[in-house]
Amino acid sequence: MLPAWAPELFQKLAEDTVALDYSDRPSELPIILAPIIEGRADITLGSRFGGKSNPGALPWHQSFGNRFAAGLIRLLYGVKISDLGPFRAGRADVLRALALEEATYGWAVEMIVKGAIAGFRIVEVSVSYHPRIGKSKISGTVKGTVGAAWFILSRIVRYYFRRRRAGTPRPA
Repeated sequence: MLPAWAPELFQKLAEDTVALDYSDRPSELPIILAPIIEGRADITLGSRFGGKSNPGALPWHQSFGNRFAAGLIRLLYGVKISDLGPFRAGRADVLRALALEEATYGWAVEMIVKGAIAGFRIVEVSVSYHPRIGKSKISGTVKGTVGAAWFILSRIVRYYFRRRRAGTPRPA
């Protein structure tokens, strides 16, 4: 159950928050924050595959790549996700503890796999997804797509082998 003040805060945050390409809707911030506020999650990921998405909002190669990477994360880390979507939230102490280093394509994966390795609760919620305003530098170009795929997949594998080398068991 959300505190009585939460809806007003969510509305204010949504009004003051602007997604640069508007593919994610700030008005859905309460959906992203609810599992954290309710104490069910340390990190919340918004899945573009479970909610209402507009046709063509996510190019086929990006959809395939996200599903493939999410499946690999499920297999190697035990985190039940369907998407690496950018609309997400985390408790401030958790984000600090993760000591994220990636500044380019790998940041989304780094947050998930480091969170899984550390034993943080990662919850996925359905969000809508809309066609972006403008052209993507990542999924809109061959160079961006190949670069993103390389960074994402290499980070998934890198952290997996680091964990194995350190003898850290797979999260339950």
